[in-house]
Amino acid sequence: MEITKYPEPHVRNDANGMTLLGARYRDTGGLRFPPPEFLQAGEVAEPVSMGASGRLYTFTTVHPAKAPAYALGMVDFDNGLRVFGRLAWPEGAGPAIGDVVHAVAFALPDGTPDYAFAPLKGAAA
Repeated sequence: MEITKYPEPHVRNDANGMTLLGARYRDTGGLRFPPPEFLQAGEVAEPVSMGASGRLYTFTTVHPAKAPAYALGMVDFDNGLRVFGRLAWPEGAGPAIGDVVHAVAFALPDGTPDYAFAPLKGAAA
């Protein structure tokens, strides 16, 4: 069986900020985020933009024993996909279900670049 590496990243940075990129399978039209790491047996998947913003479906706050608390959430996008990620809210503010969010650059504790979701300024829940 032939296995190939999916060539596209799951994020794109441009003049408008960060955009998440999912994948659409050519044969079924199915969507996926994050894109597959590998494609098998002739599968073909093409990058598809998740859009500029989504709506917070649910969230939780994690309280590690020896580290600061942080929030994680699930975000619904217009293409029907729900994406999991870290939430990055301003100091003193907190998320609410239904908030409109967008992807922002975020560094994991080990320095690895990733994405998080932040409230979209001026958007009403």
